[in-house]
Amino acid sequence: MGNGADNQYNLYHALSPAQGCTTPLPQPIKVVGCGSSGVDYLASVAAYPKPDQKLRTETLETQGGGNCANALTATARLGLSPTIITKIGGDGLGDGIISELEADGVDTSLVLRAKGSPSPFTYIIVDRSGGTRTCIHTPGEPMTPSDMSDALIAAALSGAALVYFDGRLTEAALLLARAARARGVPVLVEGERLRPGLEALLAEADYVVTSAHFPQEWTGEATIGDAMVALAQRLPRARVIITTRGTKGSVLLRRAGSGEQPSGPPRPLDDIIADLEAESLSTHRGQGNGSADCISLNGIALSGGDVASTKGVEALMFWGGRDEGSAKQRAAAAAEAEAARNAGGGAAAGYQATAVGAPGADAVLAQVFVSPAAGLPSDLVVDTTGAGDSFIGSVIYGLVTGMAVDRLMRLGAVVAACKCTALGARQGLPRRQQLTAELLGAQR
Repeated sequence: MGNGADNQYNLYHALSPAQGCTTPLPQPIKVVGCGSSGVDYLASVAAYPKPDQKLRTETLETQGGGNCANALTATARLGLSPTIITKIGGDGLGDGIISELEADGVDTSLVLRAKGSPSPFTYIIVDRSGGTRTCIHTPGEPMTPSDMSDALIAAALSGAALVYFDGRLTEAALLLARAARARGVPVLVEGERLRPGLEALLAEADYVVTSAHFPQEWTGEATIGDAMVALAQRLPRARVIITTRGTKGSVLLRRAGSGEQPSGPPRPLDDIIADLEAESLSTHRGQGNGSADCISLNGIALSGGDVASTKGVEALMFWGGRDEGSAKQRAAAAAEAEAARNAGGGAAAGYQATAVGAPGADAVLAQVFVSPAAGLPSDLVVDTTGAGDSFIGSVIYGLVTGMAVDRLMRLGAVVAACKCTALGARQGLPRRQQLTAELLGAQR
């Protein structure tokens, strides 16, 4: 979702029918998601209102929402067979949530209904001029550990290739995550915001995908590189860690496998990211007019840029100016702010990682990948709601279909950009036939 004239070259190149993916996956691949599902009320306005100001909406739409439900919808449209575990109300809104998910091919047989309780919903103010969206969420009855029965867990994990958690409902989610681990089913956990109990859930993850701000808020580190190194040190089980960065694309760490060793001395991750960004930008500008990877429903052609990576494993270290005491203070402040936003100002300790500020004994050994965002000038961005969810859905698709990490990063960039061409989290999500077979790693 980059801005400016440099990205204009990859627009308006039609995707020919011969390029679009018309074949399904050779066999169904079941993935499971556990987390939020609800209803979004999306009000698009010319500019975000000031206090006490009145203004009219340009458009008002009601759509399904929730991180987990959005990500699973993305996987279904890409060709997977997702099953959702969530808890919604026994009301008309809940009926609509289920109908919309089922229409997209999401299995809702494990959805829990809370009789007499309302379904979760979110008011979203989409600022057209500023390119932002502001969310005000009203939760429903939460899923509890008692809801996560042995029968539900067995049904969910039967035949599952991967289980995804959006970071909510952590006490109940932990039961499913540990059961998945015991059965050898890979676990992906999202770190979007600081949440109570999230640290324990992240510790079970084979794959971690975070928002741009989460690593620094959780670790208290001053830079994205130091924060990702600290994250990797605290989550030794995680084989892959991805941080999405909006218009800057994404950064991925692939932890070194057995026998892999760095070829040079330790380097700060921030320096490596800067070098790879420059390499990716140079390649991106030199591509010239290329064919499109995806066509949005409103006719915008989108192409992903080349992913740059280190030649092999690097020894990743902290930047030399790191201050452990300041990191602790920043992490504590972030936890207090998040608790206050969630009407839990007295429970800030629950939002803070217990390992915050703990110095790492060793450098992290990992290969580093940097992906640019797919080119989408700011005047074509309609709404960024759910962009991260669409990226995660693409990552899930890439992992269970055996894609190399650079290819799944490119897929995620293109799908996220396509989502941003329409209002809401799902309306712009591309279907399989809107994407090239090459991008999906499929036969035409």
